[in-house]
Amino acid sequence: MSDLYDILDPWGPPVSGTANASAPASTGGLLGAPTLEDSSRRCLDQVALPAVYAVAYSAARKAGGGQVTRDALQRTLAFSNLPRHIVGQIILAADTGADSLTQRDFNLALAMTALAQKNMSPSLESVMFHKDDLPVPELSGIETLISSSNGQSRSSMPQGASGLEAPDDPWLSAAPGAGAVASSTAALESMSLETNGARAVSQPVSTQPEAAGPPKEGQQRAAGRDSTASQTYVPRISMDEMQWQLDKEDVSISEAAEKGGIVFKHTNYEVNTRSFSSMVVRRYRDFDWISNYLITRYPYRMHSNIPPKGFPDNRIKGLTRFASAILRIPFLRRDALVIQFFTNTDEFAHVLKVGNLDMEPEEIDLDEELGSTPWPEVEQTYAAFDDFYMQVARDEERYRTQITALEKIARYKQAIGDELNAYSDTMRVINAPRESISGSRKFHTQSAAKRALDSNLNELSMSLSDASLLEKAHGEVIKTISAEYLRRIYDVVISMKLMMDRMRRMEKSKDIQRVRERSDANRKSLAQLNGEQPGADADRASIDRFERLVRDDTAELQRLEHEQRCIEARFYLELARYKCYECFLQTHYHGYIEEQIKHHTMALNAWKQALSAADDLPTDPLGFIS
Repeated sequence: MSDLYDILDPWGPPVSGTANASAPASTGGLLGAPTLEDSSRRCLDQVALPAVYAVAYSAARKAGGGQVTRDALQRTLAFSNLPRHIVGQIILAADTGADSLTQRDFNLALAMTALAQKNMSPSLESVMFHKDDLPVPELSGIETLISSSNGQSRSSMPQGASGLEAPDDPWLSAAPGAGAVASSTAALESMSLETNGARAVSQPVSTQPEAAGPPKEGQQRAAGRDSTASQTYVPRISMDEMQWQLDKEDVSISEAAEKGGIVFKHTNYEVNTRSFSSMVVRRYRDFDWISNYLITRYPYRMHSNIPPKGFPDNRIKGLTRFASAILRIPFLRRDALVIQFFTNTDEFAHVLKVGNLDMEPEEIDLDEELGSTPWPEVEQTYAAFDDFYMQVARDEERYRTQITALEKIARYKQAIGDELNAYSDTMRVINAPRESISGSRKFHTQSAAKRALDSNLNELSMSLSDASLLEKAHGEVIKTISAEYLRRIYDVVISMKLMMDRMRRMEKSKDIQRVRERSDANRKSLAQLNGEQPGADADRASIDRFERLVRDDTAELQRLEHEQRCIEARFYLELARYKCYECFLQTHYHGYIEEQIKHHTMALNAWKQALSAADDLPTDPLGFIS
């Protein structure tokens, strides 16, 4: 994690960020949860898909003679205008090896097609990650597939039958009939696949069995999977805009002039907070303590990362990033100890001694946290825990590579500026009088062309010097602004990964299984004792002992199940918050591109000025000897 705060070496070997992606994938999800492959293939079962999915599926079934064959899928995807190798990749990912594709497989293929049309990776993992914000697939001209299929098979169809829709098609609400083909075709022709970024959404009927009952807390969340399939639920998270504005800093930190301590000196930092209008003095261990406190108090939430103590060169920048990230989060801004940390002018060690600190993990009210979100929605998200973990690992590698690239570009710009400056120095004519060894007056005589050359070379040298300064300034902007913004996004990714690691360690699934097995054994023993005739006092004592054990197991099981539900609910909400941070990419890339335009405009003006000076250089050879 130290690479967050130390400068990545752009000249050294690339640092691989994929090691974590191969972490064991056996702990994510509940006991008995589907495998990664199953969870990826079932990710769209409860998602309300646009109407084009149902129409395209019916057309593919018709083209395949009542089933979706690979050839029918290929003919359908041909209307996406994607390259053939991409279409082949999608078919390979969607195909399970059976004789035909199910509607689930077809929907996955269409979802991967939509992602590929938006220049995203056409894979099952991408569908899982973007299942809540999938783009609408564009299949221009697919009505010709329906028409050609109707023309080929109309003569073989019984009168009044509709060959377009399957009797078991859960995505079509209309009953099978003679007008179904015409209505589906008309719906496709009149449907706008993409209008101002919005999309028409059908309300599919779930093909999945009913889920297990919801948790005891919040019986109003007992809505089954059928209700979750009919709408998209937005997680209840705070949408305070400040938390997404990673470019805003509420805290400024500087090193205090005086060292702290009597014998062993330490560095003090002046922490100025604009929102609290306060200035306090803190040392590094105070920041470290507040970081550990937040992880202990809010273990199932993302937290900013404190810079390691062994990297003093970038410590102030890292502490500023850490403190500002704390105050961006609404619930942390309201924490009593956080307020004391940023406002109490006493030494923080004294604040901790006299304060009544609550170090217990936060209590999670599932009813308040989830609102109307049904529990199956949370379960499905948590079942894909390992898929999301791998996605976060890929995000880590991507942003690490981008930061390294920007650092390298900044170094290149600095090097170009230095070389341009050295080049311009060699063109500048020294104004000191020339010294002659022979003392001849002829040595000091210059032609008019030579004087004009010297004058224009001086002007050209200044133009190149201006270009040199622009390159250096541009490199500094890339390093201190563009790369810094990416580091803040990278910090969010690392925070999410560390939170998921904590959740893996704290998961209660194995403990729940162990207590259930022990409880079942105790219940069987109790049932055997109760089935016997009442006898000696020893039998009564054994019955009492097993009854007590069963009660203890029931209480422990309820506690563990509640803790596991809290972990799943918090992961569901924090995953939504993690996704929301991607909105900051617009700020980053807009600023980066705008700075590029500004730099190149100024550089163009500097080079135009240099070109004017170069054009004024004398060109007549005789002018230099006359």
